[in-house]
Amino acid sequence: MVTVLSGERTKRACIWLWLGATVALSGCVSQDTKRDAINDINRAFKEEYEAILARNGTHLASAGAGATFDATVAALVSLGMEVRQQSRGLGFINADAAAPLPLSRGEWDRAGAADLPRARELLRRHVGLLAEFFNFEPEGLDTVITATIIEARGGSEVSLTMRMREVAAPKSGLPRREYPPPSALQAGLDKIWGALERELKAKAPRS
Repeated sequence: MVTVLSGERTKRACIWLWLGATVALSGCVSQDTKRDAINDINRAFKEEYEAILARNGTHLASAGAGATFDATVAALVSLGMEVRQQSRGLGFINADAAAPLPLSRGEWDRAGAADLPRARELLRRHVGLLAEFFNFEPEGLDTVITATIIEARGGSEVSLTMRMREVAAPKSGLPRREYPPPSALQAGLDKIWGALERELKAKAPRS
């Protein structure tokens, strides 16, 4: 028993020493270095962001542009987004909400966990052990979604984008990311498309 307790104390002491060394190290990391680290993540995630939008950022709806516009507004509102700008004539909608919306916190955490190993690997090149404290925290961020709706053969075409906007300084001390984690982007798009499909079905004329 004494041996076990001693081992536990040693383990705790090592953890505290590691934490202390990491905190001390973080104070030595310049803001330029931190910014370079986040820029690396943004560059990597931008490539995936564009690839995901190319695959899943545009959907065709069988309804006309007007009906699809109204359904898109309703879909975004149903997911907690607040429409800030809209133009039926231009087929343009801009909406935002405090992150992690349109995802739930559980959905955000699951998506972030899938992308966290790669993000920390990129960070380690710049900030070393400080990378272990990095998480995709949604606090202090807004999700900004834009939608464009245009006439298309047989109906209309809807295109979406999703970006992150800082509204409060991060607890980590690392600069904010401009792009959402790729898995969160994919999950967010899927959720919006599902909501849009439900709204279009609800608004479809009954025979």
